[in-house]
Formats: sequence, structure tokens, C-alpha cells
Amino acid sequence: MTPILPGQGRVPYTPLRKKEPAYSGPIVVARDEGIVEEQPYGRSIKLLCNETVGDETFTLAERTYEPGRESQVVEKHDSEAVHILEGQGIYAAWPANVSDDRPITAPLQPGMEIITGQFVKHRIRNTGDSPLVAVVTECHADFPAYPHNYPAIFQPGKGTDIHQHDNRVEAFYVVQGPGAVIIADPDNTTTRELMVPERGAAYQPMYVYHRQFNPEPDGEPCYLIHSMVVYTHRGSRMPQVHIRQHELDGKTPLWEADSHL
Repeated sequence: MTPILPGQGRVPYTPLRKKEPAYSGPIVVARDEGIVEEQPYGRSIKLLCNETVGDETFTLAERTYEPGRESQVVEKHDSEAVHILEGQGIYAAWPANVSDDRPITAPLQPGMEIITGQFVKHRIRNTGDSPLVAVVTECHADFPAYPHNYPAIFQPGKGTDIHQHDNRVEAFYVVQGPGAVIIADPDNTTTRELMVPERGAAYQPMYVYHRQFNPEPDGEPCYLIHSMVVYTHRGSRMPQVHIRQHELDGKTPLWEADSHL
């Protein structure tokens, strides 16, 4: 049966099975522990991926596009969400029914997030004089699974309540400030607290209780990019390309613990 792709209609939601064990690898991966890949556009550092945390459904990476360089025009199985942290650039995409000479384009600047669905040709070009830096979440599962990023700031001592999900894999990348995660063991019987270094990432598997927070009650705010891969019927309404502009510094106000982060 031919799969339905983003923009093509509804897909029934099928609950996902629980992995046994729910996870077996590390929860926190520092930037210097990531997998470095040289690319035509610059460099990718894979922080959370099958090779590092043993989850084959997604990859969370930091990408750097050097000035004047661009990614190749790609049309791939994976959908991806790109959140711009630094720099300037141009995004171009060729969804279905868009001619080759008139792609959809958007300026890239801090706070811009673009979600590109499966098999949509697209390209990113650095048009500035400094590196274009982005946090990228790739979803390796078929639609209606899709990736999503958003920024958040946790003031000193603030964070989410402890919770778990049965329809999404979550993670976060610390841009600046103190970050921490409380994670349960795979059986959800005990918890532990782990620090997450700047430009490092934390993994939050499905069916596992977790909490992300700023561990310093009198310190600096924690600025993070919250990453997730969602498996839900909501995804059947996703367009082929989804563009959102957050604040120009890439940040949002404090999200209180009852906001369901």
C-alpha cells in the first residue's frame, strides 16, 4: 500500500509498542561525545542517535553551515525540523506541485524553525559572513511521525513536572546556562538527576518518567531547544513544509511547569 505523506490526507493513529527495555544507552551526550561528520556545507555533530543512545527513530544534531556554502538539494525519507540559533541564510523547498524555477523560499535567522516533510526536495544556503548554526531533529520513522523543535527558558529552579509520554520521543539541547534532567530507570522504579552541559543534549525515551529543569535556584536562566518526534493522528494534518518564526533571539518567555512541555 502506498503510504500517505504530509499534505496528502489523514493517517490513522496506531499506538506504538513499548521497547524492552525502554532504553539501554546513555541519557546525556556532551558535545565532545557526539559523532562529527564533515559535510559539503560544513559540519554536523550527531548528539542523540542510534549510535549514541540506541534509538533508531530519530537524530538530534548540531549543524554548522559555513559562509557561502550550501547543502545539496536533498529529497530523503527522513523528515526534519531545523531551528536556527545563529547566522543568516536562505531555505528553498520544492514540495509537490511547485515548479523547479519557483521554489518556496524563506529567510533563515535566529528563532526560525522549518519542518520539512518526507521526500520534499530542499536546500539551505548560508548567505552571511559568519557560520549559520542550527539544531536539527531528524525523524527516521514514516509519517504520521514527525519532528518538532521549540525554544524555552527555565528561570533558576524552574522546570517541568515529572511525566512520561506514550506517543513521542523527547530530547533537549542546552544552548546556554545550567540544564539538568531527572530520568527514571527503564522500569520506572527509581530516578536519578543528571547535569546537561552547554551544547550537550539529553534523551527522554517513551514510557519513561522524566523532568527537565534549571538546577541552580540562584543561578542564570537556562535556554534550551526542546526536541521531539511525535507519533500521533495530529501529524496527518501536517503540511509538506511548515515555517515558524519565534522571537528574533530564538528564545521564548518562561514556560511554567503546568504548560505541558
